Amino acid sequence: MTVVRLLEDSHNIVGESPLWHPEEGSVYWTDINGFRIQRHILASGEKASWFFGEPVCAMSLTTDPKCLLVALGSKVILWRPSADERTVFACPEPNWPRNRLNDGATDPNGVFWVGSMGNNVAPDGGVLEMSGNSGSLYRVAPDGQVSIWDSGFGITNTLAWSPDRKTFYCGCSVRNIIYAYDYDWSDSSIGNRRPFVADVTPGLPDGSAMDDQGFLWNCRFHGSCILRFSPAGRLDKVVEMPVSNITNCVFGGPRLDRLFVTTASLFAKGDERYAGGVFEVMVGVRGLPPERFRLT
Repeated sequence: MTVVRLLEDSHNIVGESPLWHPEEGSVYWTDINGFRIQRHILASGEKASWFFGEPVCAMSLTTDPKCLLVALGSKVILWRPSADERTVFACPEPNWPRNRLNDGATDPNGVFWVGSMGNNVAPDGGVLEMSGNSGSLYRVAPDGQVSIWDSGFGITNTLAWSPDRKTFYCGCSVRNIIYAYDYDWSDSSIGNRRPFVADVTPGLPDGSAMDDQGFLWNCRFHGSCILRFSPAGRLDKVVEMPVSNITNCVFGGPRLDRLFVTTASLFAKGDERYAGGVFEVMVGVRGLPPERFRLT
């Protein structure tokens, strides 16, 4: 039986990029339009928050447990939460502020991938109109070198790898499609893009998490649910959520058997009391251990 409970009544505008930190026993997540990273320590319930002055879009663990890799709207930085030390690492998107970075994740080889999109966040955190397909998919190597691997995305979302390290998944929310690519672990390259799931309802594809059986858990913005897809792209399960805009999820907890889910209050319905909160979902399966960006 699937159990959904509220972990943090955070009222985020656009909560995103949940990250399980095993050494701390904590969950980090961002509020893109609120320009913040937040943290909840499971054992104590202790909370913390940091302000960054621009959209905070994605995060990754690194091979140093005390340092995180963070994708802001304009750049990728290394960040040490304990001292709030921030160091610019790479600037993948050349068209900031017309474009901004969005979803990102580290691959099984310790390389960071991040997508971009037309910038829909105003300097004060408000909403800007956006259109077109100016988003790209970037690879950021441990030495800081940036390369572009795909383009033409409206909103780049869902970056995940199969347990056998042979398939990479990346989607476009605007087109309502998630693509599968061949992934070569030996050199962190991708190719042979093809549709994995397309034109699925309800909602649009946002962030995703991979379980240890190779099933993709995809959050549905405007859809009030999370959809689990088999490696063949067949819908396997629907997890109903108590708010409309489900943005991203990650497996965590000591056994990696809890799904931590971020949501958005932006575009929520008037009666959604907990929109923008972070939820904990017991789904009966385990996820993969979090990957770590390889510091040189």
